[in-house]
Amino acid sequence: MKLYVSPTSPYARKCRALIIEKSLENQVSIVECAPLDDPADLLAHNPLGKVPVLARERGPALMDSPLICEYLDSLTAENWVPARGESRFAVLRQQALADGLIDLVIGRRIEQGRDAKLRWPFWSERWERAVARTLETLTAERAQYERSVDLGALSVAAALGYMDLRYAEYGWRERHPELAGFAERWFARDSFIQTAPPQGA
Repeated sequence: MKLYVSPTSPYARKCRALIIEKSLENQVSIVECAPLDDPADLLAHNPLGKVPVLARERGPALMDSPLICEYLDSLTAENWVPARGESRFAVLRQQALADGLIDLVIGRRIEQGRDAKLRWPFWSERWERAVARTLETLTAERAQYERSVDLGALSVAAALGYMDLRYAEYGWRERHPELAGFAERWFARDSFIQTAPPQGA
């Protein structure tokens, strides 16, 4: 199998980290690409033109990190997503909050990257408020995932890593020291060390 990624994509990082955590490196090859260049190989597997996408030998390619992670989790007996019950939905909810936080940071970054005359403050301010609310929620709910080693906790750590990369000026570590402590424990894991974005990205 091949996982198409961008080195700075937090969604791809989540999948790559799970591959390492589940010792699937011999089953999944990592293929770096630049999605904005519309490489033919990527588009052949994902008409959306996005990463990550998992190309499989048998069966159609899988796109979208939650779907890819569910599939990866099915490949070994060690479950990072509970099979059923409230614990399953708790993990999936944490992943949804984390992915949503990433979406907000990306949206804000796109808006801030526009020419100043073309920016719409309404959207930037709305995303900023949502970032603040989401971090507050993750802080308030951290007892649900703080000591967990599952896809929910991994997703939250990946989202906080993306805050460092693309919205460091928010100062989330100073505002939410409990989250910072949680994140540092994950950032020290080999899966996060190996998937860290390139310096200066």
